[in-house]
Amino acid sequence: MSEETRLRIIEACFESLREEGFTGTTARSIAGRGGFNSALIFYYFGTLDALLLEVLDHSSGLRMQRYSAAVAQADTPEELAQVAADIYREDLERGYITVFSELVGASLARPELGEEIVRRSEPWIDLVESAVRKALGGSPLAALAPPRDLARLIITLYLGINLFSRMDPDGSGMESLFGLAARAAPLLSALSGPEA
Repeated sequence: MSEETRLRIIEACFESLREEGFTGTTARSIAGRGGFNSALIFYYFGTLDALLLEVLDHSSGLRMQRYSAAVAQADTPEELAQVAADIYREDLERGYITVFSELVGASLARPELGEEIVRRSEPWIDLVESAVRKALGGSPLAALAPPRDLARLIITLYLGINLFSRMDPDGSGMESLFGLAARAAPLLSALSGPEA
């Protein structure tokens, strides 16, 4: 029962962040949305910040499983570009981008929250780095642009896309970027050589 209650609190907090933003996500609003006493938040999580980070961990865990499998099946830069576009669209549709953007925005006022968000991004950097290594193969491009640095660049770009998506309601700017990636992917394949 307690695990079920914990999950209910996490899901209510996620929905509050998605629909009301960080400033509207209070213990009272989360409890009202989930239909439980706000004291349960502090009983299970200690602080509201701890709950926010748990929301990030929960959604990240769900996404990491699914997205790792999708990335592992992509063998070419073209396939990776398509997987990246699919991941972005799913994140946008399910509200993950909104929630993540709200937490990043909150971290500007709460540096300790920002440190935790950065720490939690490391598994995502690892995932992107492995995809970059696979895409570059034995290419000399790997020496020119180390995969770890490229992974950080891609994660930073994704963060920027997340934030920009809030100002691009029809998504045309983002779709244009993914179109550019799809057009550039064959060039990367050609430069990567036969080993890629």
